[in-house]
Amino acid sequence: MPAGRNSGTLHAFNRRILAEDLVRVRRPDDRERYASSQRQARIDPNPHQIDAVIFALRRLREGGCILADEVGLGKTIEAGLVLAQSLAEGAKRVLLIVPKSLIGQWQDELLNLFGIQAREDRADFSGPGVYLVGREFAGSERGAGLLGAVLPFDLVIIDEAHEIFAGLHKRYGRDGLYDETSIEALMAHRVRGFLRTAPVLLLTATPMQNSLAELWGLVQYVEPTGTLLGDITTFRQVFCSEDDRTLIPGQEHELQRRLAMVLQRTLRRQAQEFLDRPFTQRRCRLYEYAMSDDERSLYDDVTEYLLQPTLYAFAGRQRRLLLIGFHRRMASSIPALAASLENVAARLRRLGAGQPVIGEATEVLDDLEEDQEVEESTEEAPVPVNHEAVAAELALVDDFVARAQSLPHDAKARSFQDAIRVVLDLGRDGRGSGKAVVFTESITTQEYLRKLLLGIGLADEEITLFRGTNDGARAQQAHARWLEEEGSKLAPGSRPTREVAVRLALVHEFRTRSKVLVCTEAGAKGLNLQFCETVINYDLPWNPQRIEQRIGRCHRYSQQRDVTVVNFIAKDNEAHRLTFEILSQKLDLFGRVLDASDVVLHEPRTDAPEIVVSALSLEFESDLRNIYSRSRTLDEVTREIAALRDKIDGRRDAYEKEYQRTSQIIESRFDEDVRKVFKRLREDLPEGLVQLDRDIADLVEGYLASGAIAHKRFEKSGRVVFEIAPSAELPAEIGEGRRFATGDARGLIDAEPLNLAHPLVRAAIADARAWPGGSIELMLPRDATPDLAAMAGKIGVLAVAMVDYAGFEPVQRLIFGSVVDGMPIDPEVAARIARLKASDSQTVSVTVDPQELDDAIDEAIFVDQRETEKREQKHFELAIGQLERFVDDKVLVSRRERASILDKLDSAKARRDAVVGATARERVEEEINRLAITADLLERRIDALDSRADEVYRKWRNEYHELRYRAPNATRLFQVAFRIAPMNRKA
Repeated sequence: MPAGRNSGTLHAFNRRILAEDLVRVRRPDDRERYASSQRQARIDPNPHQIDAVIFALRRLREGGCILADEVGLGKTIEAGLVLAQSLAEGAKRVLLIVPKSLIGQWQDELLNLFGIQAREDRADFSGPGVYLVGREFAGSERGAGLLGAVLPFDLVIIDEAHEIFAGLHKRYGRDGLYDETSIEALMAHRVRGFLRTAPVLLLTATPMQNSLAELWGLVQYVEPTGTLLGDITTFRQVFCSEDDRTLIPGQEHELQRRLAMVLQRTLRRQAQEFLDRPFTQRRCRLYEYAMSDDERSLYDDVTEYLLQPTLYAFAGRQRRLLLIGFHRRMASSIPALAASLENVAARLRRLGAGQPVIGEATEVLDDLEEDQEVEESTEEAPVPVNHEAVAAELALVDDFVARAQSLPHDAKARSFQDAIRVVLDLGRDGRGSGKAVVFTESITTQEYLRKLLLGIGLADEEITLFRGTNDGARAQQAHARWLEEEGSKLAPGSRPTREVAVRLALVHEFRTRSKVLVCTEAGAKGLNLQFCETVINYDLPWNPQRIEQRIGRCHRYSQQRDVTVVNFIAKDNEAHRLTFEILSQKLDLFGRVLDASDVVLHEPRTDAPEIVVSALSLEFESDLRNIYSRSRTLDEVTREIAALRDKIDGRRDAYEKEYQRTSQIIESRFDEDVRKVFKRLREDLPEGLVQLDRDIADLVEGYLASGAIAHKRFEKSGRVVFEIAPSAELPAEIGEGRRFATGDARGLIDAEPLNLAHPLVRAAIADARAWPGGSIELMLPRDATPDLAAMAGKIGVLAVAMVDYAGFEPVQRLIFGSVVDGMPIDPEVAARIARLKASDSQTVSVTVDPQELDDAIDEAIFVDQRETEKREQKHFELAIGQLERFVDDKVLVSRRERASILDKLDSAKARRDAVVGATARERVEEEINRLAITADLLERRIDALDSRADEVYRKWRNEYHELRYRAPNATRLFQVAFRIAPMNRKA
């Protein structure tokens, strides 16, 4: 069927105009641009996230930016939207640098929410793709070397950026010069080295913790001119009073204003009103239990054994780390303790038999999955052995093993079963999901918990196990089901690796089938479990950040219920009780704490503990390690932890006081201003999405019709759905999918979502842009304006061009020039003619002077350029203003320094007049001469700066002038001869 004859199909002319308009480069705040990025995601972003995307897209052209939203506001989603839009606009190679523990989470979220396959690669970064690496690898000598050996990336996104870059200022000497040989901040140095010209997006909830110099360091990665804050020496003298922690009074607003150029931060209170799903609360339910006499006796005896100063089982350089790990195993479960004791006994038997045990130290804790503290050591010297002492120690440990194996289910196990029954009952009553995620550090304990769950009547299929390596039969079954139920819906280019797919499959099984997910520490890193509202810590890590990671699997944005965190405490274990008190009351990890009968034990000081935990975690864990390493009795351990509890209180008070002071520097936006922006975005976005969906549907319909590809188009639940028959005309990238739909991808279960990055839409756009032009008839609408109505019956030629403005804010504009009756017409009228509906026409016979058509295009460009240059002039003035302040800062510092030198010079001259003796007078004269020379040099430097002779200033000023006055580049796309139908034709 010829194009244009189907009343429901756009003519090829209209499709080409539409396609060119959809793919052109737009301003970051164009509604069509941020609507496009949303449609590539299975999310409904909140206004603050769209605002962050607009800010980031604007800044990436100039080097990058820092997104510093408070914890819980979805910086990963913001980064995903920026990434999706960048890929759609032509980015080929993107690098993501994240904490190693978050690699799985980033892979899952990019795939689930954006259909982007991020691959973890440590070998070749040269080809196209989205690469995901741990920051430890990126900051290593080998990793930085590999990443620096390839061309710069099109985009680099760095999560938790403050942990990499905050110390960069330490690499600068007192003279302000960068020290390439410094051993400080090596990770920051190496990453900075391979970033080069790549635009950088930094993500951090805490861009500043201890000093203003940390902020300065972060800015160096996203502001390549170095003129926003100046060099480190100038920055310190302009903004820092006494030390890097204190801001010079009166400079608050100036530093805020400058940081706002590259850093955007939204607070929870600003976003809360506009959130699709407001934040839920968290609370802790504490189950206290009493050990049996046999349990208590075993615990005390093993602890006393571990605290002895000399042990053959824990000899050597790894003694401290192994001892600490063993203490943690004791707190997990009796089976975990028994398994670890058996490994200790085996090690002692090898020692007693004279067999080497080098390199086997980690077997003592071989069920401690992903324990980063213990590393193999193959160079450890053999320990001198006293066979009698080894035999005695072995006999003691064998007795521990026998006692552990003889114990029935421990008291904590019974409390755990009680807690699970409560969760299941709430689910049956409709007061909860009836699901719980259980965390343990031990693989042995994980198997033990599975047996406990079977023991209260749960079926095997109602229990899902998740660990670092998931290769069992149940995991294979889950993977097969996921491939059938979910994986088949993914576009071929976005299907995950098998490892990622198995992770997704186990989460899918927990969401759709099972009731309890039992995770080792690997499960705390990256799983999204917001459909479950109960987190059970069967054992607690010593690192509070690990606990926060666990809770964060469920207590995250889009969780609809308050989250309950279940913990277990032995009433008669004072050391563990004190440790829990620090975690729950001093760090507020769990929110409101209640006992099993709903009695409130603690009310939190804050509803956002993550920042406090981030600041105090490592120090707390280190303190605990030191206590267990140096203590020699249980009483000593208890006393030390009690003292630590009081220290933590002081540390938190000091941190909160410091944070209150420094947070004002980065929170530069007034609540009311932010509210207006969010309100506008919330109102504008739905209309933009509707228009985008309509445009995509029209393009796809036209493509299928023009290629005679059999299909059905119908509407369902507000979407346009296409059912397409197999055809050799379809590109191979579309795959086996046969049903496609416009609209929100969330909840779409029977069709592939269409967006500008989908292979079918890309094919439709390419097909539309291939139309070369021809003869068309244009139809006036019934409500045509008088100037358009006057064109009825006329013939002419319309030329379409794309104009590239490659200035401060790169943008492409569609331009229309037209000649009617031998004369160029108003460009605005030509643009409205180009939007009229077209149909096929007999060949229109019209002769146009090429020069007249060129003049029409030139006039259209001239008119359009005047509008575009208004924004360019604003950018130019801001850039030049930044350069002027950069030089003014230098002048200020130099004048201060000269004033100080002149004071010293006056003092030296006064001393010269009073000095007695030739030698003393000669020394004073030398000092006067030196000070006079310095003052003269500073005077000349000030004169040079005042005359703007600074090299950096001139370099960037020249570049800014070149950008500002760069001529636009126009590319003629096509032209058509047209006849405008009389008004009595149907519109």
